[in-house]
Amino acid sequence: MVKPCSAASANGLRKRVAEFILASGVEEELWAIWEHIARDNPDVATQVIEAAYETFKTLAATPGLGRLRKFRNPKLKDVRSWVVQGFDNYVIFYRPISGGIELLHVFHGARDIEALLRGLK
Repeated sequence: MVKPCSAASANGLRKRVAEFILASGVEEELWAIWEHIARDNPDVATQVIEAAYETFKTLAATPGLGRLRKFRNPKLKDVRSWVVQGFDNYVIFYRPISGGIELLHVFHGARDIEALLRGLK
């Protein structure tokens, strides 16, 4: 799924702003995060997801912001990570692409990240 952002410039012309693309499975991961948190507090669960999408926009605008990760799998050489703004336990994994980022995964930081990313292409 592509989430483009655009903005009007001072002269009324629209300019293209960075976009983010959700890899397959990211929406399901976000839904699972929401369900897990919502068992205790649905309002906080919604805040986490909203913060995740705001963080996606920030990363799309500044793809180099995240930390370049080092994984054993050479297919993961350009993967970066950054935490969800305001919810440091949730980590976003993404790749910079032309015009923005591709979001690969959103995981709780306590999980075995290397194992979770093993099948990533």
